[in-house]
Amino acid sequence: MKEKKQRLFFALAPDHSDEAFRRLTHLSAVCGQFGRPVSADNLHITLAFLGMVTTEQAEAIVTATEQLRPPQAFSLQLNTLGYWKRSKVIWVAPEQPPAALLTLAQQLKDLALSCGLEQESRPYRPHVTLAKSATRRPEPLPLFDKIDFHFNHFGLYISESVSHDGRQSVHYRSLGQWSLTSRYQ
Repeated sequence: MKEKKQRLFFALAPDHSDEAFRRLTHLSAVCGQFGRPVSADNLHITLAFLGMVTTEQAEAIVTATEQLRPPQAFSLQLNTLGYWKRSKVIWVAPEQPPAALLTLAQQLKDLALSCGLEQESRPYRPHVTLAKSATRRPEPLPLFDKIDFHFNHFGLYISESVSHDGRQSVHYRSLGQWSLTSRYQ
C-alpha cells in the first residue's frame, strides 16, 4: 500500500489579534475583487515549501528543527504591492526584508535539503499572497498604508483540503511552533 503524504511548509503567521492583521485582511479583501481573496486564517509568509512529505520525513523535519539555532525575533514592514502574471497572484511584501528573515528562510531551506527534500533554486522572495486566480493586474494597484509585523516564532504547517457547502477549499493547520528568541544566550 502506498504511504499517504502530507503537503507541508514552514511559515510565519501574523498575530490575528492585532490591528496590523485586521489591515492585512482588509487589503486581501480589496485585492480579492480582482481574483479570489485568501482567507484570513491562511494569510502567511512562506519560509520554505517542503512539498509532499511522508510521515517519516515529517518526523525527521521536526527533529532537525528542534536542533536549529534560529535568528532573534524580528519585525518587518509590508510596503510593496504587486502582481505575478504567471501565477495570477496579488501579493504584498517588504521592500527591504530584514536580514533575520532571510537567514531563517535559508536555514529552513538547508534543513529541508538535509532531510532529502528538493528545494527551489530561485531566490527567496518573502511575501503574503492576498488574492489568487487574479485574471489581470489591478490598475491602479490599491493604495494602502504600510503594515508592520513583529514575529517571535515560526511554524510548520500542513495544507489540508476541506469541504464547505459542497465547495473545496484549503486550510493551513499548524503542526508545531518554534521560538525565534534564542535559547542559547
